[in-house]
Amino acid sequence: MDSKLRSLIQKYKKAIIIIFAYYVLVLILLIYANSSAELQAAFNHGNYLTWLIPIYNMWAQIALIFLVIAPISAVIGGLVGGYLLAPVFLFIQKNVFGSKMLYGIQDRPQPQTFDKISRGWFPTLLAISINFVILLSAPWVLDLILYLELREGPAYSALYMPGFIVLLMFTVGLGMLVFSPTWFLTDAGIVYSNKEKVARSDQPVEGRTVGGRFTDFLRGYAGIGVVLSYIQFLYFFLIEQKPLLDPIGQIGSLVFFFGFPAFMLIATIPSLIILDITKEHRIRYVRTVARKMGITDFVEISFEKVNR
Repeated sequence: MDSKLRSLIQKYKKAIIIIFAYYVLVLILLIYANSSAELQAAFNHGNYLTWLIPIYNMWAQIALIFLVIAPISAVIGGLVGGYLLAPVFLFIQKNVFGSKMLYGIQDRPQPQTFDKISRGWFPTLLAISINFVILLSAPWVLDLILYLELREGPAYSALYMPGFIVLLMFTVGLGMLVFSPTWFLTDAGIVYSNKEKVARSDQPVEGRTVGGRFTDFLRGYAGIGVVLSYIQFLYFFLIEQKPLLDPIGQIGSLVFFFGFPAFMLIATIPSLIILDITKEHRIRYVRTVARKMGITDFVEISFEKVNR
């Protein structure tokens, strides 16, 4: 085996094991569901889920969404969002939010380990929040994405879970598209300081990354949004709508929804690996864009203890 390939496998071994376990678990659950007469009856005897995937078996469609389409969506969103929006974010920061700041490039040693899995949490939360907003405020979207006979079945509340799953094909990629520009800017080491702005005032000197500024804002929106969405969903599911499932079915649905961030986090791992593999190219790309905006100096932000 090629030494470069061996080093890549070693670096991403933990992530690969998690992905493999995720695939096995999803396949086991879907095989069980496909063999369960009760579940087949609950889902209208196995009609397919959405006309968007030309495979006429609901469980095969769910497998494709979880194991293939959602990860691919995350990869596309991560790459497209980073390469297209990182320059936009940098332009907005430099010319709108921080026009009086000093900018530079901080060159840091690149780690040889892969510890970026947690980056997928907030894109996942944002995707889930968007799903809830769509389903609870615009349920007519179900008419557009679900199979005809399925959406002409019982009350709409019974279709929220199928609709939620189908929407993930798009919203996981959207979540990655929104967050990946912040990672591009952070990895490239684009930093700024208010040192010049506060030189004649009593405000403290601050230094931070451009990517970090946008990350904080987006994390706050994604985190608060998903909490409010879950509260709204619980109220709608348990109080407003007459439950269509028996108690066991209700518990299973709630476990599914509350465990969903972990499942979708794992679905973003392939995208995070690809972004890590292309890190050097991404850094060169962002620094080239930064130089065109006049950010050329390499700097070091220090935090030193002083005697008073």
